[in-house]
Amino acid sequence: MSEGICPICEIGKLTRIRTNETFNYKGKKITINNYIIWKCDTCGEAIVDKRTLKRTDKILKDFRNKIDSE
Repeated sequence: MSEGICPICEIGKLTRIRTNETFNYKGKKITINNYIIWKCDTCGEAIVDKRTLKRTDKILKDFRNKIDSE
């Protein structure tokens, strides 16, 4: 994804934002740094970057598995 028109509202401009995202699972938390989203300046929708989804998928699966095995 790159800067462009929002696929949700089809009006706003998407802007790349690097943030930290915290996930909760069964009362435990994990924070993922350098979490990239594309945010619409009109409707406010945030779309997670494809590379970020791929990178964080394993991290979150491992986190959930660790919690479940405790």
